[in-house]
Amino acid sequence: MLRNPREAASAIRCAAKRGIAPAQLVYGQLLLDGRGVVRDPVAALTWFERAAESGESEAWNMVGRCHEKGWGTPQDYRRAMPYFERAIALDHVWARVNLAQILMRLGNPAERPRAYRLFEEAAKAGNLKAINSLARFLEEGWAGPADPPRAVALYRLAAGQGDHWAQFNLATLLYAQGNHAEALNWLGRCVENSDDGFRGRVAAVLLDQPDDRLRAIGAEALARCKPLASPPAPHEPPRRRFTALGRVLQRVSPFKPPGARVASFSRR
Repeated sequence: MLRNPREAASAIRCAAKRGIAPAQLVYGQLLLDGRGVVRDPVAALTWFERAAESGESEAWNMVGRCHEKGWGTPQDYRRAMPYFERAIALDHVWARVNLAQILMRLGNPAERPRAYRLFEEAAKAGNLKAINSLARFLEEGWAGPADPPRAVALYRLAAGQGDHWAQFNLATLLYAQGNHAEALNWLGRCVENSDDGFRGRVAAVLLDQPDDRLRAIGAEALARCKPLASPPAPHEPPRRRFTALGRVLQRVSPFKPPGARVASFSRR
């Protein structure tokens, strides 16, 4: 039995060097995270590429993620796309989500129908992020007529399964409709069950509201954020409108790359 992360990483590295594709994929992830080894994103990308050559769909997806995020290589959305396409051809669900998000970030309205279809396919496979994103499309009418009732149903589906962005999005809609009690309940749940990146983002929104109850939840979100002792692993997500508050909030877009604005998105 392996006694520590370094021993485990060494064993996985040996298997990876013997050409075992799943081990190459895992070892690449260890290098990306810095678990049991010195963190090395450049080497991680190399191992992902080796695993991809053996037909591992997750490896193709991870090569795409490296180009998308700039892990071990300059960030390049367009260079990431063919790798996601290859992973999609191998029926990888997350690759559909990742490609759809890139299409939205690039900002060509003509690509929105394909992004919608990709989110829809991933949503049918049960991907919560895709369900939430599909609900946004239906709420806003980004790829066809808006369908608010279906959007709410999808938000509820993802929210009920613990997706904190869906919980937040659902809360904003309920609050706008005057259902403050349920909205506050969902806000409390998303703050409790999310990560510090999410808490910091929603705290900035909620603390700016005139409703004392919303500010209280914003303060709770901020209080739950841990002091940052070390930077998060680069692959971890850092993972809007309260019309009834008197104005539409400027919400952070999940589809907006630095320095560009696709549309007036402000929720995930």
